[in-house]
Amino acid sequence: MRFLIKKAKIVTPDKTSQRRDILIEKGRISKIAKVIEDDKAKTLTSKNVHVCPGFLDIGTFIGEPGYEERETIEHISNAASKGGYTHLAPFPNLNPPTDNKSAVRFLKEAFSNKKVNILPIGAVSKGIKGENIAELIDMHHFGAIAFSDGHKSIQDTGLTLRALEYVKTFNGLIIQQPRENALQANHMIHESSTSVQLGLPGIPVQAETIMLKRDLDLVQYSNSSICFHNISSKASCSILKKSRKKAEDTSVFTTAAAMNLIHSVEELESFNPLLKVLPPIRSSEDRDALIKAIKTGVIDAIVSNHRPVDPEHKDLEFFRSSFGASTIDTVFSTLTTHLLEELGINCIVDKLAYGPRRILGISPPKIEEGADADLCIFDPSLENELNLSNIHSKSKNNPYIGTLLQGKVLATINGNHLTIN
Repeated sequence: MRFLIKKAKIVTPDKTSQRRDILIEKGRISKIAKVIEDDKAKTLTSKNVHVCPGFLDIGTFIGEPGYEERETIEHISNAASKGGYTHLAPFPNLNPPTDNKSAVRFLKEAFSNKKVNILPIGAVSKGIKGENIAELIDMHHFGAIAFSDGHKSIQDTGLTLRALEYVKTFNGLIIQQPRENALQANHMIHESSTSVQLGLPGIPVQAETIMLKRDLDLVQYSNSSICFHNISSKASCSILKKSRKKAEDTSVFTTAAAMNLIHSVEELESFNPLLKVLPPIRSSEDRDALIKAIKTGVIDAIVSNHRPVDPEHKDLEFFRSSFGASTIDTVFSTLTTHLLEELGINCIVDKLAYGPRRILGISPPKIEEGADADLCIFDPSLENELNLSNIHSKSKNNPYIGTLLQGKVLATINGNHLTIN
């Protein structure tokens, strides 16, 4: 494969380079120069080409094994690659769950020749039941990048502490979605005047902050590491900002979902089931606080919160519809459409490509001569209308279908795998 990118700006968290031509040969960056001429190379040009490391998503739902009606390995590989991703760190909520070394090995082998690289997240508890601790050390040795019960928040305090202490032996990481189940069982949207107006049971902010405070205490007590996943409220941002000022011997990381940065609960007055997600879309004040936390570094990464749902469970009345949105195809485009002016392209790239790698302790790919090609190529000014043919996830429950988006991933390169949109 010979692939030439013309007049591209190379984006890092703190700067953007002058325009350069980049030549890719046999999965490696062979040359970067002001002008490169190569008649044999497939050439990519666009008015405003940018290049950055391929995106990495934490907590992706990959569907297989067990939930192939929602997503498959083939579909998620294609969808993620089309969305600019070269690496996925999927949650273990599968059937059977990723709670032992054999399950970790299966995922690594299943993705061995796909367009994206897999970094499995192992379950904290056996069967993701929240009772007995899983084989964390064995899974670590077989390639588990971190540990979490994924979409099921760990309710047992003792289990959470044991997991934090276990992973210390190999500098591992626990990922937790802070959610107190007793405060949100059978609830549907953010607790607010909107939930009262619509007559829907609301999910209070306290369901998030109570668990957040508990786990921060446990992390400080155990001197271990944690990533709080999918933070959704102003109160949580404030707690995390204060804790980071105090924490000297602990590692605390945070992610937020793209949809929670874009929408507010008032939009659910239309009873649109495509906006029914967990954590719930909260108030405008919460959304603004999340954006500020992104800009100030309190939140380390933006994640897709990709939870595809088959039509039989999604295309229903709001109160019957399952939680989830199929978003990995469009995370970059929705962020540049709604937040480019406020965040800037360097910040967006940092939170999609660099931040997730910092959380997982992975060095970012280098964009220099001789380096392996691990690239997302995009044009932040290019407009495109999203339709069903643009959605490569098996499930199509994407809330942006039919809308005009600004910012398009042009291509993704992962070694010898080239995806062109």
